Amino acid sequence: MKNEAPRFLQNLEKYMPGPNSKYIKKPMGFWQGFLHGIILPLTFIYKQYQPRVKLYETDNLERGYNLGFVLGIIGLIGAISSST
Repeated sequence: MKNEAPRFLQNLEKYMPGPNSKYIKKPMGFWQGFLHGIILPLTFIYKQYQPRVKLYETDNLERGYNLGFVLGIIGLIGAISSST
């Protein structure tokens, strides 16, 4: 049997940083960074199956993307810690 990523992660690939991203036409901004921060754990798992996927988008608008990325990670941690 072929080692394949779960179907729901394959469906999320278009939102993950990398060459298959649906945002590839222009540099990433705040909201894309926020999304990438929130889905970082899923992106990390999917990257084990598809090395072309990146954890962080290098074609970004610097401060806006970075701020969104960090706030997305903080929001994810906050959501996880408040659910326990």
